[in-house]
Amino acid sequence: MDQLGKRGRQLAAIVFVALFALQFGRSSIPASLAQQGPPTASSNDAPQLASTNSVYLPLLATPPTSFAEPFAGAPDSPQPWQPSNWDVTVHTRTLGAVAPMQAAHGADCGAPPATHTVDSYQGAVYSCRNHLMTAINGADYGAIYLTPNALATFAQGETVIRFDMSTLRSSDRDWVDLWVTPFADNLQFPLEEWLPDLQGPPRRAVHIRMYLTGPSNNLTAFAAAVVRDFTYEKLPTTGDWRGYEQVLTPDAARRDTFELRLSRTHITFGMPQYNYWWVDTRIADLGWDEGVVQLGHHSYNPNKCDDCAPNTWHWDNVSIAPARPFTMIPGDLKLATGDVPGRVRFAQPAPEGAYLRFAGSGAQLEVSFDNGASWQPAQRQVQQYNHTDHASSFWTPVPAGIQSVLLRGEQSWAVRDIAIWAEAP
Repeated sequence: MDQLGKRGRQLAAIVFVALFALQFGRSSIPASLAQQGPPTASSNDAPQLASTNSVYLPLLATPPTSFAEPFAGAPDSPQPWQPSNWDVTVHTRTLGAVAPMQAAHGADCGAPPATHTVDSYQGAVYSCRNHLMTAINGADYGAIYLTPNALATFAQGETVIRFDMSTLRSSDRDWVDLWVTPFADNLQFPLEEWLPDLQGPPRRAVHIRMYLTGPSNNLTAFAAAVVRDFTYEKLPTTGDWRGYEQVLTPDAARRDTFELRLSRTHITFGMPQYNYWWVDTRIADLGWDEGVVQLGHHSYNPNKCDDCAPNTWHWDNVSIAPARPFTMIPGDLKLATGDVPGRVRFAQPAPEGAYLRFAGSGAQLEVSFDNGASWQPAQRQVQQYNHTDHASSFWTPVPAGIQSVLLRGEQSWAVRDIAIWAEAP
């Protein structure tokens, strides 16, 4: 019986490895990686994964919890995308109107170079042809953040965050990034402190950011940083600042895989199918091992260069493994402003330990959880700055059972992208 039990456990482990590889895209990884595990670093010209990383496919007795989003759906026209398990936040510097732009895919979802007009917050994130697009023309500053209801967890080793993305860009002032932030520190819009909008980075985070490099900024590379107590620490890159143009031809229709491997003491980021890594470095212990994952798209006056235009980024196949779900309840009102308090309703009651999360601007923002009988100040999330002319992230405790909230403010106030979050699933 002991021998049979041992064989059964061995068979279960083999089956798990096969299922894990199928779900998380092992077919897209070079044969050398799939067969040998993480290669050791060889030279600056060909940065590799460090041999000290966790094993590539760990043999676990039970499969880890994971998150996967294939963005399935083939509508006849570009459709605004706002599922209940993602927080979709679109921002402009004034929280006002969205400047129009020509975004990829035609009015019938025809493939690029066909385009259609995007001139609204809802239209800035849309679905066509079984993938997702983000498109925003930030004349002063614009940003989009896509946040799944799954925490990347790496208490037992490393977490792997993957996403497929287009590589063609139409402006030097239009870029993407990725943040991983402890739940308690999450911001609606994390942003580097030197940029002209919002309130800086979170208190703690890991940041992966697209940079432009090379002659005339015509190469596209990535770099990483760790934020500790609001201090932004840039990490060394492997080799020189090589752009992905050295291994591929940028394309709006093809979506290539990008991968972040994160543990408490190591960060690796690159494009696994090309064995092309910009970051592969040890770090001082983060002091945390679970975080909110945010995919960002930034636009800062993207027409301010020759032959430039705001870009459309195409996204697909987002996965996080291991991951842990958390509660995310979107409100039915995207914008609250004006003389009359805005009422936001939620599809389910707030659980214990929940927070009301939104981006807001203006003076004396207040919330009521009892239909206006009493009001209390909306609580700003802990942020590096408090620029009164910039939008802030708000993070207000919500009593359990609440399913409707009133919001009000003064001096041209506005509140956008309202949701209830709770760390427990």
